[in-house]
Amino acid sequence: MIEVQCRCHGRLNELLPPSQRWRPRTMRLKQVVSLQQLLIPLRIPHPEVDLALINGESVSLSRNVSDGDHLHLYPDIGDVDDPGLIPLRSRPLQRPRFILDVHLGRLARRLRLLGLDTWYRNQMDDRPIIRLARLQGRTILTRDRGLLQQPDVTHGYYVRATSPERQLHEFLARFEPWPWIQPFSRCMRCNGLIERLSPADVRRQVPPRLAREFDVFFHCRQCDQLYWQGSHYDRLRQYIDRLGS
Repeated sequence: MIEVQCRCHGRLNELLPPSQRWRPRTMRLKQVVSLQQLLIPLRIPHPEVDLALINGESVSLSRNVSDGDHLHLYPDIGDVDDPGLIPLRSRPLQRPRFILDVHLGRLARRLRLLGLDTWYRNQMDDRPIIRLARLQGRTILTRDRGLLQQPDVTHGYYVRATSPERQLHEFLARFEPWPWIQPFSRCMRCNGLIERLSPADVRRQVPPRLAREFDVFFHCRQCDQLYWQGSHYDRLRQYIDRLGS
């Protein structure tokens, strides 16, 4: 039997049962395992961990744990001031792009409203999500810890909140995507880019009643969804302004 003392720091405690937060935990193992394997019974996805210290030494996810080891896990390597530390999390993606699992459809619409590149389908299994995330350089957002614990996931975040509004505020606090926010630039239905319709296109595509009532129309390049700046636009604009205040 192998005994390991484990302590989680910072927001990693949000992933633990309340009785195990902010204190050391003794883990009893039947055999030697790697650090990445040890995270599975802790239910902590490895993309959430940026620094691991075993007996004070910075280690990689492939490092095996031994009997009597003392393990400290940190969500951000910047929490410890030492230039010689080994970062565990993959290097940040150049531009924030996201893929959301089936549990986060309402959050996906909100991210698209802000103009963030957000891939979502309401029926998609874990493996295709992981493949697409790696192929297109996307960060996985999910409410499924098992998805993020797959060994080939490189960039991912477990969304703690359950309500869409709280999820959005959590997302903004975690990723701080403000430089890339371009409201109303993406289709909330399919994630395609939105462009303004020419007068000729308005005559062809817009019902006469709407054309008489509004002057400016937009459509999605991908799915051709029609948009115009009615009263709903003013409400959404106010909503977005409140997010940044």
